[in-house]
Amino acid sequence: MSFFDFWSRTKERAALLRRANQLRLNPSQLNLLLGNSEVRPLLQDERMVSLLPPVGMEVFRCFTAVSKEVVQQRHEAEVKERKAWKHQKASEKNLRKPAAHLETGKSLPFIYGVPPPQLLNTPLEDLDPFYQSQKTFVVLSKGNIINRFSADSSCYLLSPFNPLRTLAIKTLLHPFFSTFILLAILSFGVLRFNFPVVKYVYMALFMFEALVKVVARGFCVGRFTFLRDPWNWLDIIIISTLLVSQFVDLGKFAVLMTISLLLKIFTCSQGLKKTVEALVQPVKRLDCVIILTVFCLSILAIIGLQFFMGILKNKCVIWSMNTNTTEFDFHNHTTSPENYYYIPGHPDPLVCGNQSDTERCPDGFNCVKAGSNPNFGYTSYDSFFWSLMSLFRLMMHDFWEGLMQLTLRAAGKSYLIVFLLVFFPGCFFLLSLILAVVVMTRAEQEEAQGAEAIQREEEFGRIVEVLKRREEEASSRAETPEQQDSLQKKKSVAGIRATKQEHVKEAEEHHRPLCCTCTDAFLKGDCCGCWRWLKQQSHTFIMNPFFDLVIIICIIVSTIFTAMEHYPMMEEFSETLVIAHLVFHGIFAAEMIIKLVAMGLHGYFQVRWHIFDFILVIISLLQLGLADVESLSLLRIFLPFRVFRLARWWPMLHMFLKIVWASVGNLTLVLFITVFMFSVAGMQLFQSDYKANVCRPSYDCQLPRWHMEDFFHSFILVFRVFCGQCLESLWDCMKVSNDGVCVTFFIIVLIVGKLLILHLFLNLLFINDQLVDSEDKTTNTLQSTMKQTRTWIPKSIWTLWGKNYADQDHKGDTKKDNKEEYLALSSVSSDQLTLDDNHTNMAAWEAPVAMAEIEFRTPENAQEKETQHCDVIQKLKDETHLEPEDCCCNRCHVCCPFLEIDTSQGTGRVWSNFRRACLCIVQHKFFEGFIVFIILLSCAALVFEDIYLEHRPVLQRVLKMADLVFTFVFLVEMLLKWVAFGFKKYFTSFWCWLDFLILNVTLFSLMGNMLGYTSQPLRALRTLRVPSRFKGMRVVLKVLAVMLPSMFSVLLVILVIWLFFSMIGVNLFAGKFSYCYNDTSEELFSFYVVKNKSECFSLMDLNFSEVNWKTWTFNFDNVGMSFLSLLIMGTSSGWMDIMYAAVDSRQVEDQPRYEINMYMYLYFICFIIIGCFFTLNLFIRVIIDTIHQQRHKFGGKHVFVTDQQQKYLRTIKKRFSEKLNNTVPRPQNCCLAWLFDLVTGLYFEIFMVVVIFFNMVVLMVETDDQSVEKSHVLYWIYLILVAIFLVEFILKIIALRQHYFRNGLHIVDFVVLTLSIIGLFLADILEKYFCSPSLFSVMRLGRLFALCGAFHHIRFARRIWMLIMGFVMSLPALFNIGLLFFLIVYTFSIIGMFNFAYVKNEMMIDDMFNFKTFGNSIISMTMITTSSGWAGLLSPIMNISPDCDLRLPDPGNCANPTVGIVFFSSYILLFCLLVIQLFIVVILELFNTASPEDAEMLSDDHLQMFYETWRKFVPSGSQVILYSELADFCDGLQDPLRIPKPNTIKLTHLNLPLFPGDQISCLDVLRTITTQVRSPETGCKHFDMFLKLCFLKLKPL
Repeated sequence: MSFFDFWSRTKERAALLRRANQLRLNPSQLNLLLGNSEVRPLLQDERMVSLLPPVGMEVFRCFTAVSKEVVQQRHEAEVKERKAWKHQKASEKNLRKPAAHLETGKSLPFIYGVPPPQLLNTPLEDLDPFYQSQKTFVVLSKGNIINRFSADSSCYLLSPFNPLRTLAIKTLLHPFFSTFILLAILSFGVLRFNFPVVKYVYMALFMFEALVKVVARGFCVGRFTFLRDPWNWLDIIIISTLLVSQFVDLGKFAVLMTISLLLKIFTCSQGLKKTVEALVQPVKRLDCVIILTVFCLSILAIIGLQFFMGILKNKCVIWSMNTNTTEFDFHNHTTSPENYYYIPGHPDPLVCGNQSDTERCPDGFNCVKAGSNPNFGYTSYDSFFWSLMSLFRLMMHDFWEGLMQLTLRAAGKSYLIVFLLVFFPGCFFLLSLILAVVVMTRAEQEEAQGAEAIQREEEFGRIVEVLKRREEEASSRAETPEQQDSLQKKKSVAGIRATKQEHVKEAEEHHRPLCCTCTDAFLKGDCCGCWRWLKQQSHTFIMNPFFDLVIIICIIVSTIFTAMEHYPMMEEFSETLVIAHLVFHGIFAAEMIIKLVAMGLHGYFQVRWHIFDFILVIISLLQLGLADVESLSLLRIFLPFRVFRLARWWPMLHMFLKIVWASVGNLTLVLFITVFMFSVAGMQLFQSDYKANVCRPSYDCQLPRWHMEDFFHSFILVFRVFCGQCLESLWDCMKVSNDGVCVTFFIIVLIVGKLLILHLFLNLLFINDQLVDSEDKTTNTLQSTMKQTRTWIPKSIWTLWGKNYADQDHKGDTKKDNKEEYLALSSVSSDQLTLDDNHTNMAAWEAPVAMAEIEFRTPENAQEKETQHCDVIQKLKDETHLEPEDCCCNRCHVCCPFLEIDTSQGTGRVWSNFRRACLCIVQHKFFEGFIVFIILLSCAALVFEDIYLEHRPVLQRVLKMADLVFTFVFLVEMLLKWVAFGFKKYFTSFWCWLDFLILNVTLFSLMGNMLGYTSQPLRALRTLRVPSRFKGMRVVLKVLAVMLPSMFSVLLVILVIWLFFSMIGVNLFAGKFSYCYNDTSEELFSFYVVKNKSECFSLMDLNFSEVNWKTWTFNFDNVGMSFLSLLIMGTSSGWMDIMYAAVDSRQVEDQPRYEINMYMYLYFICFIIIGCFFTLNLFIRVIIDTIHQQRHKFGGKHVFVTDQQQKYLRTIKKRFSEKLNNTVPRPQNCCLAWLFDLVTGLYFEIFMVVVIFFNMVVLMVETDDQSVEKSHVLYWIYLILVAIFLVEFILKIIALRQHYFRNGLHIVDFVVLTLSIIGLFLADILEKYFCSPSLFSVMRLGRLFALCGAFHHIRFARRIWMLIMGFVMSLPALFNIGLLFFLIVYTFSIIGMFNFAYVKNEMMIDDMFNFKTFGNSIISMTMITTSSGWAGLLSPIMNISPDCDLRLPDPGNCANPTVGIVFFSSYILLFCLLVIQLFIVVILELFNTASPEDAEMLSDDHLQMFYETWRKFVPSGSQVILYSELADFCDGLQDPLRIPKPNTIKLTHLNLPLFPGDQISCLDVLRTITTQVRSPETGCKHFDMFLKLCFLKLKPL
């Protein structure tokens, strides 16, 4: 199963589950099933028995003493049967299994009918045939939930019929009991044992609950007893900790009781319980990826340890004049913090280095390794643990840009290569695998549910078919008139009963009290004739399409007016907005009144949208009436909610709101409870520590913003950790509490939170489209309204003029048919496309039908578009003839007859030969290679155009000449292509158009330079020529181009959602992000010193020059800035500063106060959840669906790879699917043969892998501050290991001879060994300029992956191998996207260098990370590739005078803020889109690798396995097998050929041909099974012959 197969079956699977849960028999069929003894034998089949109710007329039978004896007899008989099975050495898979639809905790299936109310909470005989012999009974609780209990005596004392046990069962299953326990647990979060009595009350309560469970279920002996349920272990932990805490102070271990207590919340609801169990099950499938993650992170940590150990301790230390005196204490001088150089505003000293490309110290300071590491000593590579923490931080993208900045400052800019080639790919490899495995596990769960539903539906259909057949036979036997009369009497009685019920209803309505009749008439609006006439007129008015159009326009204009609010506003503009709002309030109030009159109160409030409108109108009227009340001024924030009224006519927005509503379920509740649980647990763990050690993390002894001193801050901190940002809070926690406890708590919270959020994301991603559009079947969509309005407006105008509109409309019918057909709403399939190029833009605006499923359409003439967008030169290479086409189009020849030239003679022949020569030139591979070289050279020349170019006149002249040469070459290329292809052919290519435009821009820029105008930024467009010459980038760009129309409607919805939050932000924070600032101390004035803007200006009037009134760079003063702030909130780690400013804000133009407005955190939480999480989900839906359409259109091919890469992938897949054969010949010499067997043996390989692991352990134990003795010991161990590897090399080179170098792993071993030996003599030089030579031994770990391939028959090793191979198969697509990545980074680095080179050093822009040179620019752009910290680069660019100086020499240190916003926003959005594509590529390949699609992937190992399994079932060697043994045989095979049980229905659908004696041929079975595991489009023509030859070649039968 591929991912897109799973994706396309989402809707079908949801419908199957819905139908399977609603299966039921009508009463006559149920009576026939239970009462007719002849029906049961017909259904006693393996496929039917799982759904059959118990034998007898009564489905639900009370559990009595007789029943217990019968169950005991059945149990004894089954024990004997099992012994017989074991004696015969048969598999236990053939024994009966529990019915999946009758599991404990599930609702009773509809097929069993409705149980009588008196049987609820009463012991009944078990309904599952499997448990009817297991000494159990069932009890149906409220909601027909199945609860299963042990039939043995509870605690050997209380039988199932004991009144005390019966009472305990009823108490346990009573809803009030669960509610009471739930309330007690929730109250714990408030009380928390603050009073001594509370602890005893809770102890008694939970001991009583446990006692009830033990009495009802039994303690531990038997099925379904107290200890057999893992959820009951929580009770043991709670009671034990409460008892132990009476005598011993548990300290932080008491949190185990808290967590266990809060986990009991899930047991109070069956839905929550099942949801948690469903979440825990996939975690078992993550074992391989978890081990692989830990292993790879350890490798990366070793690399970081060897490269950067100890370098972050480098600091700039002031160099004293008396250093040469004997009294000078060097150690005290270098460890004293006052001697370090600090950057203003940074708590840590400046990290430096002594290399040429590292951070340089100021004058008077020297770079010395001294003191502790940055960030309280928690950021370093000094040991394996801290290196592992740094790499984990890098993988989770938690302030990783700060880690890279510190590392590059100390080690040098050249070490960016280590991050780009080692750390980033390694972290992406791990994250993509984790994500892919979670998606695959979720898909397998849903597929299993779908398969179970299919089986139940098929079994139910078989039962219904048999019952119908029996009913037909019974009716055909009714030959006597008496029987026919009885049937007719039954029908007539049923009809009489129905008519009686109708008469009763009419009588009730007739005899209804007068007050009820009046009330009903009032609610429906049927009071009198005048009112009914008014109601009819109003109804006609509101049903007019123009009415809906006016309301839509009013909503849009009202939203625009609301969005125009800003700070500061002129008084006249403010009055205009007030008047506009009054007008719109009146319009919407009038709309509500008209609809109330037209529909009546009853009809009006039947529509949910009307209820929403009514609430908004009431709130707006309250806001007008209470405008002067300051406490109710927040009612203005409800004005932006009007924009959601558009969802009634806008299907995509309507669908988004439905998805948000669909998220409210058990999984979301589990997520909220988990946040609540970790908040309470964190508060219990660290509350006292934060109070006692508050002075450690801050010098002013003030609590940090993120702490756990109270519940609200703890809740906010846990939410932040769930978002992936826990580092700063972890540092604070480690300062005030135990390091191990803090790291353990935060890592658990982070991992659990990420997994829960990922599951919720996938749950919404795979949600059924019908669930989204199952309600509110709105037919009056925006397009139909527009269409009807376009018809109604001219009709009204013609009616006013007294003319008939029908005749006028008839005249234009023939011209408007196509257009109206296009504008009409229609539901198209995934492979349908839109009309033509002229309607592309309209198709992007077209909204889908509200009732239909989510469909993202592409243009109908996409094939023609692709032909136009492909490169003409590349297409012409495949043509066999070299005859040039016409230069101009046919219309040009008609207009200009002189273009017709006779090419057979004279000048025309010369011209034709010249064109042929030009065509040969441009199609030659050397010409194409030369142009590619010139393009790359012209792009590389841009690197040198930095701010230092003016001081290099020679280089400046060379670059000017190079620009002229490049322009001339590209001009000649264009002219040659014009002559060779003609204008008609040239200008049908998108890439030729692009080259033409870039050349024109270059020519105009050269002319501008001659005239004295600056056109440097335009030269960055040269890089756009690169994609046209590389197929991989062209493929990716084509996919992105196809996605744009589909994504446009979704992007419009996202803009509307963000506009909503922007308007609320303006209402809440406009004018409140200002502050009074002290430029000298670089701190804000305290609230107690300066309270508002007036007092700040008073200080400025008193000539305090250091005082300044400023506004935060990113604020909510207008909608534009609000959008930018929200973009930073959604994509950058700089969102903390914005949130801090909002939380500290008071009133307009007031000085901020620390956390005075603390509950404003909730605004940002809502935005992150709705504005980021749900919109990202919708966005990825579009991307996946578009890729699915493209893949379907290209016949299942990968859309991100070229044809050559497709062939390469097939070759690699085929090679790796086969077993690695040993092609090295065995020597003839006996000694060499013995040595050959030794070095190629499995045990030798395992021994060497163990040695390699020991070598890794030796590298792990190294630390920066290790002793001399430890260094000597490690050195001698390293010598011994090198000697072992040298002996291995000598043995293998002797045994394998020249064949040694045919294996890539042997070459790696040889290179590592050579470097290790050289490192023994040149260790000091290598460590000084590069790294320790022992690091190269990490490369030997490649043997481990080869070992996994050798142990492919082991499930664990096979899964590891599958993960690695899935990633390897995605490398070509990742390479193509990576090339586009690099091109974007390169291009934006050049643009940034041209536009922001002179920006003032501030925030993240300093003397090392800036845009002054290309190297610094590309480092800065690399830092923000994951959208982390880009706000720190944008903030200095946003400065305007007086924050930046325009009076400096040209161009000053100010930049254009608009250019900066567009620059960074486009860069971040492009990279977010490409990163999503990267993860999708890995997921797709892992799906394909997990389920092989190619028949040729069936290697000899698979056929050998098939043969060996066949031999077990057919020892005689025959080529046929009995049909009765087929199910066991297919279950005994190994993956991917295995068909696990229950497989009877699947085998029936295979349609295998039967031979006499119910026998099946071996080749038929093999051919059919292999067809199931391969894709139909990749089958070979002679598949049968292929399998037969392979099978007979392997083991002839």
